[in-house]
Amino acid sequence: MKKVAIIGAGLSGLTLADQIADIAEVTLFEKFNQVSGRMATRKYEAYAFDHGAQFFTVKHPDFLAHINTLQAHGVVARWDARFVEVDGTYVKKSRAWEQSYPHYVGVPDMASVGQYLALKLLQRNVELHLNTEVKAIHKRDNQWCLTDTHNNALGSYDWVVTAIPAKQAATVLPNDFMHMQTLHGTQMLPCYALMLGFEQALNLTWDAAHITNAILSWVSVNSSKPERANGTCLVAMSRNQWAADHFNQPESWVVDALLHALSGIVGEQVLQAKVLQLKKWHYANAQKTALKEVLIDAKQQLASCGDWCISGRVESAFVSALQLSKSLRAVL
Repeated sequence: MKKVAIIGAGLSGLTLADQIADIAEVTLFEKFNQVSGRMATRKYEAYAFDHGAQFFTVKHPDFLAHINTLQAHGVVARWDARFVEVDGTYVKKSRAWEQSYPHYVGVPDMASVGQYLALKLLQRNVELHLNTEVKAIHKRDNQWCLTDTHNNALGSYDWVVTAIPAKQAATVLPNDFMHMQTLHGTQMLPCYALMLGFEQALNLTWDAAHITNAILSWVSVNSSKPERANGTCLVAMSRNQWAADHFNQPESWVVDALLHALSGIVGEQVLQAKVLQLKKWHYANAQKTALKEVLIDAKQQLASCGDWCISGRVESAFVSALQLSKSLRAVL
């Protein structure tokens, strides 16, 4: 069987590995100490925060089948949140998310989805290397040789696929990759995630809020999601453009600005947080794209996928990998 290296163990990388593991010898490389990518969870003391993707919805039939399987195994559950739309600091609309258009989350946290998929892959003898950042690839004896950031050799492979943000993929793949222009032309905006943990429950009448005309775009009571721990957790996400405009500001300045904006929506009770942490996402969101092609270079045996190939949604990460896997299966 052909040897395939997949760089990135978010939902795209994990999905692609699952789709081709029966016809290829697959090795996954992930630069962080856990899988899941932006379907991430960070824990502090007794608190756990989904500080990346907040939830996901389903439209594509193949993704629906996948989610139904995960739900049957207790990895995914429906989040029937009390939802509000906030204009500045004013709540203009409120409703409950309904079963007719379900919103899903991982349980007991968002990272559980990736962890479950990774365990399945390990049981199928797929290799997974965490804390391993691929810095470069080069051709030798008609195979791709990978090296990490310390110039350590990571093995030789017939195919290399990136399942990481486009700008990162462009630094790893060779300049003559036939889709390099697409990688360079893809824009992904950053985001700040403010995480707050409280000893006492908050006095709120909602669980999730979409916000306009403010530096925040989203606030959720993370602990309102199904099967969460007892500690009250709040996650506040900045607007992407605001994060881009203030990306080089000191962390303390960003925390103060976000906390001030959050207090205007939630009230002064946010100042009583026992835990206060900030996550700086370099590549948080991609706009919907008209890209129709699968990013595969069969001649060089290189490919790339990710949510940014379609839009910055969880479902897009899965569908992008699924589409690429069909093209790969045809040539492997």
